[in-house]
Amino acid sequence: MLRKIQVFLVTAVLAASAVLVADPAPAAAAPPARAGTLLSATDITSQADTRIAGAAKVIAIRYLSPGADGHLVPVRGTVFLPTAQPKTGWRLLGFAHGTSGIGTDCTVTDRMGTGGRYDDWLGPWLRDGYVVAATEYAGIGGPGEHVYLDGETAGANLIDAVRAGRTVAARETHRPMSKGYVTEGGSQGGHASLSAGRLAEQYSGELVNVGTVANSAPLNIVEYFKLVRPGMPPVAVPDYAAYFSYVLAGLKRARPDVNVDSYLTPLGRTLIRKAQSACYQDLTPQTADVPVGDLVSRPLADGPLIPALSAQISVPPKGFAAPVLVEQGAFDPVSPAPLTWQWVEQARGNGVTVTVKDYPAGHGIGPQADRDALAWVNGLPWPTS
Repeated sequence: MLRKIQVFLVTAVLAASAVLVADPAPAAAAPPARAGTLLSATDITSQADTRIAGAAKVIAIRYLSPGADGHLVPVRGTVFLPTAQPKTGWRLLGFAHGTSGIGTDCTVTDRMGTGGRYDDWLGPWLRDGYVVAATEYAGIGGPGEHVYLDGETAGANLIDAVRAGRTVAARETHRPMSKGYVTEGGSQGGHASLSAGRLAEQYSGELVNVGTVANSAPLNIVEYFKLVRPGMPPVAVPDYAAYFSYVLAGLKRARPDVNVDSYLTPLGRTLIRKAQSACYQDLTPQTADVPVGDLVSRPLADGPLIPALSAQISVPPKGFAAPVLVEQGAFDPVSPAPLTWQWVEQARGNGVTVTVKDYPAGHGIGPQADRDALAWVNGLPWPTS
């Protein structure tokens, strides 16, 4: 079982009592709350910036899922019901978004229709008849603190969004739901999708994980952090210091015993403090011209930081029961291709079925990746019910 989520059954009833609306039935007759329990569902289709092309309805949800400490908390998400009608049971895609920040206001899923940004990404899935359940991460838009690239928590949040999304879709459509599901995401979302794929068999045994898609996922990037030291040459990526700040801000939240501040310069401590609340679009202008080497006062490889960071952000290349699709930009400076290929070879060596698609792109492959992912997913064996 997951090392941080073993407290579920102990804490579930307590967590639910704080968030669930009272049921008219006697309390003793109420079923126990579990991860994935739907707490609320609100139709927001008519609100501005919510609808993606191909969506008939957009439902904002809250559901129970673990926070970084393993206790169940309310987590936000959004379910998109397709205009297309499937011939058999509804298939479901669990979607995890990319980096938006780690502050409570840095939500994404309730405004995914803004400017048509996701029309070319998730629109093909909806037009093909998939229900899409998109998760925020615990601590974004809800109680608790979000720990950036905490794979176990984000993976569980994504699977629980799938569970809650199945409940919503069944209620809204009165049609059967397939037990099969896939997960997909880019950047931070690709990391979450892979984490969900690893957890799937033991965490959601009542469902069938058909496959896992990861686009531009940060894999084995702890190897980069091992190199960070004062005065290191700057990376010519405007938002690199922002990603770096989110990673260390997350570690500071999760592991106070590591004393992250002891590795930082005054400028580094200032930016890490800002990263705890500033969303991506607000933090990147403040870090655009800051070399990562100016943020640290000693090598990160000294002392306990790297082992703690590895335990938090590394996705072990094993434990996947279903096939994996890795989509990678050849010139990605944030999730470097050589580190991704290293992970892929390790996974294949452990018996994981991994398909790789390369693109002549950087960090952000473009909507072609989602069209390729949909074709790959449709070629996998799905359960009949």
